Amino acid sequence: MPTPRTPWIPGGGTALDWGLRNPCPVGVGPGGYRGEGGKVWCLDCGDRYTGRPAQVGDEHAHRDDAHHAARLHADEHEGEFRRFVAALRTQEAREKSGWTSRVYGLVAAATLPGSEGGVWWDGTGYRLVPAGARIGARGRRVRRRVVELVIKAGFLQQDERGDVVATPDGRAMLRIWQHHRAELAEPWAARHEPEALPPLPGGQEAVRRREAARQRAIERERQTAQSRAEFLRRREEAEQRHQAEQAAERQRREDERAERERAERARTGADIDLTWSAVSAGRWTVTGSGHDRRLDVVLNTTDFAQDQFEIRENGHFISRHPYRHQTEAAVRQLLADGVEIGQRAPGPTPAQPDRPAAGTPARRWHQAPPPPTAQKENDPDHPPRQRAARRPMGRPALRPRIRGQERPLPGRPRPRRTDRHRGEARGCLDAQGRRRGVGGGRRRPTGLPHPPGRCHRAVDGRPATSAGGRGGVPGGTRAHTGPVQPIQAWPPTLVSR
Repeated sequence: MPTPRTPWIPGGGTALDWGLRNPCPVGVGPGGYRGEGGKVWCLDCGDRYTGRPAQVGDEHAHRDDAHHAARLHADEHEGEFRRFVAALRTQEAREKSGWTSRVYGLVAAATLPGSEGGVWWDGTGYRLVPAGARIGARGRRVRRRVVELVIKAGFLQQDERGDVVATPDGRAMLRIWQHHRAELAEPWAARHEPEALPPLPGGQEAVRRREAARQRAIERERQTAQSRAEFLRRREEAEQRHQAEQAAERQRREDERAERERAERARTGADIDLTWSAVSAGRWTVTGSGHDRRLDVVLNTTDFAQDQFEIRENGHFISRHPYRHQTEAAVRQLLADGVEIGQRAPGPTPAQPDRPAAGTPARRWHQAPPPPTAQKENDPDHPPRQRAARRPMGRPALRPRIRGQERPLPGRPRPRRTDRHRGEARGCLDAQGRRRGVGGGRRRPTGLPHPPGRCHRAVDGRPATSAGGRGGVPGGTRAHTGPVQPIQAWPPTLVSR
């Protein structure tokens, strides 16, 4: 393949420089004597393969004449493009117009002068008078729907008298269809007309619609901004109202809390100022602000393990507290209740009588021992070392334990140890058919209300001594410390005390 030659550009440079300096393929180069004239060069008229432009016309003696000739030559090339683009636009307008032969005849009749024909409104409908009709002819009726479609598309307009005339867009559309009437579509059937006809591209109706759309967009933006401002205003008002309600709610809760605290302080007398007046060592007379009652507080240091403040009013005991702050709270509560206990004695507060002493003098940190109670004898209802089960009345009996000894009931013998949790191998029979335990011993009859346990033997409520001692029981666990005594006959005789 032969290598293409380097394109020649008038005045030097490259084809890229030519395209950047000259937007059209026509340019002016130096020419004439001393370069004062000029030559017109055209790239389209030259060799496109090599990029060598061709000279157009003769050489011009002046540079201005060369530039004028270049503009005229460029207009010739531009005219070709304009005619091509206009043909494309007219073809597109015909394809998208949706016109029929009846619409063409309607618009053509509307362009005629009033004396030759036209379209007019007779009060009941539209009538079309074609060209060449007789004078005074009423014309034929035209469907109202078709005339309204053409008017809305901007090809016709109706004046005040009812006459329908063609608009500039209608005349331009007639020129477009003038040499292509054979391509018009068939008329529409009745009640099958389209919803609307498109206007002429670039016509007055298209410009009007475009301007109306722009005005609607501006109005929409204005309404949107107005709505936005109204929304922000209402949101701000709602926020302020919400904040005011929240503040009112907080204030209401604060007032309720303060009222509750005030009521609580009034109920407990927390606002009452107490005055402690010492009467003697460990004794005070307490009064409160705003109250005429007088309460006596005595420090009791003998009857309890801890010192107690005892509150009395008019000689009547009220309460006892270990600490002074508790005593003050109790005094304030008494003053706040407003109920005076006892009758006031005239004159000073009488002396507090001494407490009755117990049978034996009590020491500090200890209380007098309770009086002795009679001990019941050993009988079937109260066996030794066995206390009756403490169950409130109306409560069912406790469930016996699954493992270990069952719970004994009052008045019944203690049940024997169960071997369910230990297995049958835990007990065996000896030669005489008696059950022997694992320890090698066997159970012997004792004559007591119940057989003795495996751990301790008890007689008369006391641990039994080993066999051979005084009061000994076979199998006894208490170590023998005295002299060995002969074994008594078994079973022992129970002697009532």
